[in-house]
This record gives sequence, structure tokens and C-alpha cells, in this order.
Amino acid sequence: MKQRNMHGGIVGAVLVLSLMFLVASASAETTKKGLLVYDSIYSSTVEVAYWLKAIIGNEQPLDVKKIDQVITVKPYDYVIIGSYTKWEKPSPRIYKFVEQHAADLATKQVCYFLTCGDMDETQILKAPGQEAHLIAGRNYLYDIMQKHPEIKPVVIGGFGGRQVMPALHGTDRFMTWMLERLAKEGAHWVGLDIWESLVPERVEAFGNEVRVKVLGLEPLADVQKYRGFWNSLQPASLSDPSKVKYTPKPYTVRHSTDKIFYTRSRIKASLDETLALIKNWATQEGFTLKEKRKTFFNTYYHAVKNIGGKDMTIHIVAANITEDPGATHISFRSYDKPQERKPIEDAIAKAEQILWADGRKIEGR
Repeated sequence: MKQRNMHGGIVGAVLVLSLMFLVASASAETTKKGLLVYDSIYSSTVEVAYWLKAIIGNEQPLDVKKIDQVITVKPYDYVIIGSYTKWEKPSPRIYKFVEQHAADLATKQVCYFLTCGDMDETQILKAPGQEAHLIAGRNYLYDIMQKHPEIKPVVIGGFGGRQVMPALHGTDRFMTWMLERLAKEGAHWVGLDIWESLVPERVEAFGNEVRVKVLGLEPLADVQKYRGFWNSLQPASLSDPSKVKYTPKPYTVRHSTDKIFYTRSRIKASLDETLALIKNWATQEGFTLKEKRKTFFNTYYHAVKNIGGKDMTIHIVAANITEDPGATHISFRSYDKPQERKPIEDAIAKAEQILWADGRKIEGR
């Protein structure tokens, strides 16, 4: 009897061990293997890369590699591609990387993120010799996604970034100098040794989206605990301790100069609901709406009307901002001369009356 019980115990133990082995093997097979590949000049993107790894989970098999350390993406189930921004695009090496590995990337879950100078995704740049166009944040990913439509990104992010002014290379220093002169809505870095535009909530939302959409995990509730990957005691200015590195952009703006008339506000409405209100206004006021770009997070229109024998244009952007869920932000811009734009200012005021009606306007900031 004892021998039989001993035999039964051994068989039971073997079965339990076998089951544990099968469960462990199945778990190992279903755990997704990831690659976070980045390109960086001044190291800000490096800090963000390791910040994201912490949010996604240090226990997750996620390789973090600079772009020149990656020769293949084949071993991975998902790939996160991060880059600095220059001339309104990801780095040239990121373009080359995506081109080289496009066939493999098209079979995987892919995410893109950028560190960039400005993060205001309702912003328009009108520079000499260029057509006015969307800039900042996720807008800078548009070109690479258009070039590779076979790659369907699961998550995209444009976070803002950091500029350490004394460390800028010659061409970057010149570009910053030029932007100071071209900027019609202010150059926020002027007078700073370190300027930051990164919005921490965007990094955190991106990391949590990867957890949910790629890995099937719950979002991290205490996600703010990892901000130490970015925050530091480095001052904004060595000469003026009162200056700060990061100042959030106001959501409510009315700005009038010789170069631009610009307003921005936000309402409690979805992007589609906001676009419907803009279309109603255009019909009422006799403007022709020309869609310049439409993405899942913003839409850019030219609203054109002949006034006094001249075609005049209002630049309209409606956008959903990651860090302000439940709201749609709307900006209106006119680049017409001050003495000519009174009818345009009146038309913008009427548009805002429609948008803000029924308690939709969100006050503050």
C-alpha cells in the first residue's frame, strides 16, 4: 500500500511539474518581444526612450537600441521607432531605416514617436516661399507615413522636446536664429539657456497606449512616478533664476499684430462635431472650405471668400490634444494686412459664437 501511494505521489508530482512547464512555455511563447529603436543628436530622445521602457514595463522583453546598433527587426513582434525632428521631419537615418526594413515592418505592430521643438498641433507655419502648412507634434510624422502606407502604426506620438542652447551645432544654431525672426506667434526659447516644450502627459499616454494596444496590458495607473527620467535640476537660465524651462501654451489666445491675427479656444465636442459646426458657419457666411489635411487627430481648412474683389483666406485647424481629453481645440489665423482684415476678424468672431454656443466653450488656461 505504501509503495502504491508513493508511486501515485510521484506520478502526481510529475504531472504537476509537466503542467507548470507547459504553462511557462505557453507564457514564453505569447510574451511579445519588442524593439525600441531611436535616433538622437542631443540625447533628449535617449531619455524619452528609457522613460517609455519604464512605463511599458522593465519586465517586458523590450530592446532599446540606437539606430546604428540594429541590423534586423525580424526577431521582434513589435517595433517602436523614435526620432528627433529636423526641418519638420524625422531624421534622415530614420527614413533610411524604415525604407530598409519596410517589408518586415509591414508585418509587425509599429509605433512612431518624435521629440520636436514645438508641440502645438493647431499651429500653422507660413514662411517666405512656402505655402502655409501644419507643423509641430504628430504633424511631423505625416510625411513618413505617407511614404510607407504599407506600415500601419498602432500608436503615434509627438511629445515636444528640449533645446540646450549653448550646445547647439552651427546649422541648428542658425535655424533657431532664423525661426526667431520668422515666428509670428512668439519664440518661447528667447532668453533661455535650456528650453523645454515636452508635454509629460503625452509620453505617459503613448507608453500606456503601447501597453494596452500592443501588449494587451492594463494602463499604468501611477505612471507619473517615472518623470525622473526627464526632470532635472538644470536651470532654464544661468543668469536669471526666475526663468523656467517649460511653460505650457495657453489654450485660449487672441493675438493681433501687423503679421497675423490669431485666435485659439477649445470646446466640449468631438472632432467630427466640431468640423460639422465649422461647415455650418462656412455655409452661413459664404466661405468655401478647402480641406488641406485630415488626420485622425486634426483637420486643416482654408476658408476662402472674395471680399472687396480680393480672395481672402482664414486658416482653420481643429485638433484633439492628447493631454486634454474630451476637448477639441480650434485655431483661426489670418495673414492679411491689418487694414484689410476687419471683415475676416468679424467672420472669425461669428464662427466662435457658433462653436461656443450651448455651453460648449471651456474656460481657463
